[in-house]
Amino acid sequence: MKKVAAFILFAILLAPAVASARIYIPIDQPADQKFPIAVANLNDGGEGDDIADIIRNDLTLSGYFRIIPNSSFAEVARKEGISQDSIRFEYWTSIEAQALVKGEVSHESGKTIVTLRLFDPFLRDMLVGKQYRAEKKHIREVAHRFSDEVMLALTGIPGVFNTKIAYTAVTGKGRKEIYTMDMDGYNPQAVTNNKSLNLSPTWSPNGRQLVFTSYLKGTPELYVSTVGEKGMKKITSMGGSNITPSWAPDGSRIAFSSSASGICNIYTITPNGGKAARLTASKVIDIAPKWSPDSGAFVFASERAGGLHLFRMPSSGGGAQRLTFVGYQNDMPSWSPMGDKIAFAGRNAGTFDIFIMNPDGSNIQRLTVGSGSNEHPSFSSDGRLITFASTRGGAPAIYIMRADGSNQTKVSKGNGVLPEWGPQKREEQQQQ
Repeated sequence: MKKVAAFILFAILLAPAVASARIYIPIDQPADQKFPIAVANLNDGGEGDDIADIIRNDLTLSGYFRIIPNSSFAEVARKEGISQDSIRFEYWTSIEAQALVKGEVSHESGKTIVTLRLFDPFLRDMLVGKQYRAEKKHIREVAHRFSDEVMLALTGIPGVFNTKIAYTAVTGKGRKEIYTMDMDGYNPQAVTNNKSLNLSPTWSPNGRQLVFTSYLKGTPELYVSTVGEKGMKKITSMGGSNITPSWAPDGSRIAFSSSASGICNIYTITPNGGKAARLTASKVIDIAPKWSPDSGAFVFASERAGGLHLFRMPSSGGGAQRLTFVGYQNDMPSWSPMGDKIAFAGRNAGTFDIFIMNPDGSNIQRLTVGSGSNEHPSFSSDGRLITFASTRGGAPAIYIMRADGSNQTKVSKGNGVLPEWGPQKREEQQQQ
C-alpha cells in the first residue's frame, strides 16, 4: 500500500484523569437539551478564525451542542491567553459555558503550529490539550481532529468529524460519478471520471478502497477503486446486473445482488474477484444486502413476502427471518456499527422516509416526515449519526442527522444520492 506524506504531528500537552473519568454528555441526551459550549476565535484572526468556525460547525452538526454566540465573549477572549492562570473562569461560568475551547496559531519553517485546549470552566481544569504541526492545506483536518477530541472528552466516545462520505453525483446527461467529501460537505473529490453511470459506493473497512457498480462496459458490474489513485478494477464477470455491493466489516467478502441466474439474488465475492458464491435461491428479487458489525449476518430487501420487505439471514446463507411487516416498499438497509439498530428507507404513501428499528424488527420509528423523498441511510462509525439523501430542497442532496432523527442538516454543496459513511481513520493512517 502506498504511503502518503506526513502532514500532521501532534502531542498531548495535558490529559488529566478527569477527562476520562467524567461523562458530561450521555449518548442518549435528548435533542432539546444541548450542551452549552464556547469556542473562542484563535489569536491570528485568519487561520485561527477559520479553525474556530470549523470546530463550531462540527459540534453543531453533531446535534449535541449549543454553541454560545461569539459576540457574547469576543472581547473577553481577546484579552485572555490560553493558559489556565490567564483565563477568567468566573466570566465563562457567568455566561453558562459548561465547556470552553481556546487556542492559538503560530508559524515555523513553513508549517502552521496550532495549539488547542478544552477547559471545564466550573472545575477550572483543562480536559484536553493538543498541539498540531501541519501544512496550511491541512488546517481543516487539524480542526476536525480536535473536534473529535472534544467529543471524546465530553461523551467518552471519539467524534467522526475526520471521516468521509462517499456518494454518487450527477455530472452531466447520462453521467453519474462517484465522489467522496468530508463529513461536513467540504473537500469533494472525484473517485471516478469515466463519463458513465457509477452507483452505490461502499467503503472497505480500512477506508482505503471503494466498491461500486459501474456501467462502464455497458452492463452493470462491480468495480473496486483505491481512493486517491487512478484506475478501477472489475471484480465481477458473471453476466446479468451486479448491483448494491456491501463490504463485510472483516474485509473478507463483498455481498451484492446479481441477476446472473435470471432474477436478483444475493451473492458474495472476495475483494479481488473470482468465483462468486450464491447465498439465496429466491424466485423473486433479493437486493441491497448489508452486513452486521461482526460479519455474521446481513439484512437485505426481498419481494418473497409480496412487496419489498426486509429480512435477516446468516452470512453463510440459510433461513431468512422477516423483519418488516408494514409499508409496501422497505429497502436500502444500514446496520449500525454498534449492532443495536437497523436504519432503512420505507414508503407507504408515495415518497420514501427514513426509519429505524431493532435488529429483530421491533420498535420501528420514523425519522423523517413531510420533507420530500428521503433515501439510503448510512450510519457513522460511532453509530450516533446517519447520512441520507433527500429531495426536500428540490434537487437531491446529502444530509446528516442524529440517529434519533433530530438535527437534520444538509451538508453536500451540490447534488448527491446514495451516500455511504466511511470508517474512522486509524491513528497510524493519519501519521503515515
